Amino acid sequence: MEAELPKEFDVIVVGTGLVECIVAAASARIGKKVLHLDKNDYYGSQWASFSLQGVEQWVEDVKTLQEDTAKGTCDLEEGERLVTTFDPRKAYSKVKLAWHVQKVIEPCLSASTSSSVNDKPQESSSDKEKVTPPSASSDSQTSGADDPGVGSNEKKDAEPKTKDSVPKEEVEEKWSQERMMNLSRKFNLDLAPKLLFSRGPLVELLISSNVARYAEFKCITRVLTWRPSDKKEGELLVVPCSRSDVFTTSSVSLVEKRLLMKFLEFCHSYDDNPEQLQEYADKSFVDFLRSRKLTDNLIHFVTESIAMVSEDVSCREGLEKMKLFLTSLGRYGTTPFLFSMYGCGELPQAFCRLCAVFEGTYVLRRPVSSLIIDSQNSCCGLLSEGHRFKCSHVVMEASYAPQEYAAFRNSQPQQNISRGIFITDRSILCNEKEQLTLLRLPAKDGNPQPVTIIEVGAGSGVCPKNLCELLVNKYSVQSVGKG
Repeated sequence: MEAELPKEFDVIVVGTGLVECIVAAASARIGKKVLHLDKNDYYGSQWASFSLQGVEQWVEDVKTLQEDTAKGTCDLEEGERLVTTFDPRKAYSKVKLAWHVQKVIEPCLSASTSSSVNDKPQESSSDKEKVTPPSASSDSQTSGADDPGVGSNEKKDAEPKTKDSVPKEEVEEKWSQERMMNLSRKFNLDLAPKLLFSRGPLVELLISSNVARYAEFKCITRVLTWRPSDKKEGELLVVPCSRSDVFTTSSVSLVEKRLLMKFLEFCHSYDDNPEQLQEYADKSFVDFLRSRKLTDNLIHFVTESIAMVSEDVSCREGLEKMKLFLTSLGRYGTTPFLFSMYGCGELPQAFCRLCAVFEGTYVLRRPVSSLIIDSQNSCCGLLSEGHRFKCSHVVMEASYAPQEYAAFRNSQPQQNISRGIFITDRSILCNEKEQLTLLRLPAKDGNPQPVTIIEVGAGSGVCPKNLCELLVNKYSVQSVGKG
């Protein structure tokens, strides 16, 4: 393969994340000679989707990170030097995986008056507990979260059952590590879950580039919010998105429905009335909402679940977010959001296919140890497994970039993302039909940052039947400094 692989390209792309795959596809589409490398044996890098066995292996690889001592070298021309690249796995920290189910579920046996060497003792009632399947989480600039166990108890039978008397359905409903690992390939667990606005820029790119033919999507069927209450801890509510939702919901009063409809109509065409916004050019979005006579209940729905902005965001930005939400309604479904079937790892792979169609070259399991910098301090190539590749342009993930070229980030506030993947045996808000759910928990009551939860089920091709996958994101900003 080394003899057949050319040593000079127009563009070399390092890492197969979504952004890098889009750049590679665009470059190949306009006739550039493209080489796309990734040190992993899978596509997607930090955007990948894994089977259950695959995510266990990924967690183990990150936790047992070892330095690559075989950096290699090559003949350099006068004035050239090598700059070592960064290992992207170091962007993750506090990665862990925990199971909250038994390894194997054994059927219950009743006590017998006679015994033999093959008899088994009767199980206690605590052995019949049904608990939730596993969770994986990580904490880093790209992922992380704590993963509390969530469990539920089944009704206990009044009398013990023999092995033959246990209904087959009852045994099959219980999940164990063994059963889930046998269905490992039914899982597609996202490292970087993403929802797309139906009229957002990425959907428009998928359509205009014809990449949409390589992927399938499902609409989010409901948007939920958590509303605190004085009388109780709080409650989950369905957010009224469309006109029909507004008029049928019981979460807002009749007067509030009229106020909300009037405000939503204004947001559709707020650019046509700039004079109404002049007074609030330097004021917050919440101040503008109060000027429109919206109640605290409506302000909660608008800021937390429709515009999805903080309380101190500017009026202009809040209205722009509102308009994007409203214009995306009805294009493909009753909510404005789309989710990629079989996990978001399908998105970068779709652009990889486009690049390959236009003769882009892909090589996995190929790490890049160094960049080659010429006398003018420009990158003229890279070093991979002792082989030099020349190019006019190098594109790479920020997590690959050498420290001296990523130093500008040290003077900027660093945004960390805590992510968690939870697999449960029931929905966060049960419904007769399977729901694709978006829930945004507000930054209130001791929670300094909002938490976004995406719930998807077997209909999206991400987990087996009767299970749900919860994808949890929480953003935080570090102080300025090194790190």
